[in-house]
Amino acid sequence: MVDFEIDNLIHAGVVFIVYLFVAIVLYFSLGGPVDAVLNGVWSSGNQTVAASYMDSYMPNIKWGVNVAFALGIAFPVTWFIFWVFSRDPFQGMVPR
Repeated sequence: MVDFEIDNLIHAGVVFIVYLFVAIVLYFSLGGPVDAVLNGVWSSGNQTVAASYMDSYMPNIKWGVNVAFALGIAFPVTWFIFWVFSRDPFQGMVPR
């Protein structure tokens, strides 16, 4: 089994920047269509009994979708910060 542990700060930074770019592009490309679908579901049943339930729960569902996108960006950012500060600052020999 191949182990792909990243031990170089520059390599980790490049991977992080690429991931962040992809996550932001996904948010801006999928955020609009997901919001349009949720708005379509929300406005489709205005004359039914379920309309009151949809008025109650749809803002929470939209909030949950936005939180899912935000956590998709926040977890790797947190991992990168903790990974950078968990490194030992000096790994050489101590002079006498």
